[in-house]
Amino acid sequence: MAPVDEAVLDRVRQGMRGLKAPGHFDKVYKDECMYSFDTPFSPGGLYGFGADYVALDHEKTGNTLYLHESWTKVPVAEEAGDDKEKAPTKLAIGVEGGFNTEGPRTVTVKEHALVVLPSRERVALPCPDLPELVIGVCDAVTAHESATTQETVSAWEEERRVSKYAAGLEQLDTGKRISPNPKDWKCDETGVAENLWLNLSTGHIGSGRQNWDGSGGNGAAMRHFEATGSKYPLVVKLGTITPSGADVYSYAADEDDMVTDPLLDKHLRHWGINMLQMEKTEKTMAELQVDLNMRFEFDAITEAGAHLAPLSGPGHVGLVNLGNSCYMNSCLQALFSLPEVAPRYVAAAPALFKSAPPEPAGDLLTQLAKVGAGPN
Repeated sequence: MAPVDEAVLDRVRQGMRGLKAPGHFDKVYKDECMYSFDTPFSPGGLYGFGADYVALDHEKTGNTLYLHESWTKVPVAEEAGDDKEKAPTKLAIGVEGGFNTEGPRTVTVKEHALVVLPSRERVALPCPDLPELVIGVCDAVTAHESATTQETVSAWEEERRVSKYAAGLEQLDTGKRISPNPKDWKCDETGVAENLWLNLSTGHIGSGRQNWDGSGGNGAAMRHFEATGSKYPLVVKLGTITPSGADVYSYAADEDDMVTDPLLDKHLRHWGINMLQMEKTEKTMAELQVDLNMRFEFDAITEAGAHLAPLSGPGHVGLVNLGNSCYMNSCLQALFSLPEVAPRYVAAAPALFKSAPPEPAGDLLTQLAKVGAGPN
């Protein structure tokens, strides 16, 4: 890799003031432009903003350093003997022997670069010549969960009651301590190392219950609950523990559901686990549920995998349909057909974008203008 020109490095250093990596609870908008529907798959890629709008953000904020993401889907050749095209043999979608809705297989090739505005000088990443702070921020943004994913998980997450067994939870004094290293975790009964649940009363680590599609686990955690007289109902999913909480389930017959444990930090410390030092290594149950619904339900009733010709301009405004969102699509079509609405949000979109607040993703006027003007 050729060294970066010193003049470019000087401009990078000048733009570092106020630069910081996003924290765990910060929102990172890296899936879609806040003023348009550009994504990393768009011809110009994404700078957090689409190629046509990154200069506007630079003008409004004075920011000069932008992480540019450019993604391309590349078809994967089918292997010999692939039976993907065979008729389904089970009533299932997206699993072996079920209905295929995903279309041709692809892999996503991702390119990242640091771009300096207004000159649009480009530094391909990774680049060891960049200042350590800049490298750290770029890595953190790339690794951070996007705001879209965070909001999707939140929208699907069910309301969880406080377990009535949490306040007076009995914890046995066995002397056992659980390693904070996920690599040391395994099921006490079967030895498996995935989907592990720690019984907060006994310290037993057991595999979770099997899902309807055969994934999940072998049920060792549930069997332990039953073998101990159904006295110790609360279990926590080890790979989901973070400083902000974790997945907790109650096996008690009168709860038998995901619950919350207000004393989780205390209950984990009994077994030698410090929540403040833990990082998530597995998907939460809410995230798994989102994946399941998006993969098995929505793809079956949308155009997933189909080759469709993109249309744009007046009369071709639309949303990607997710089941009954066609009703919302119809309402928006009717709304933007009103003569009072189009001038207010479509014709005035450039002015609305220019006057948008620092976080335009949460501004109603900006987002209505985006919906109205985005497909042009």
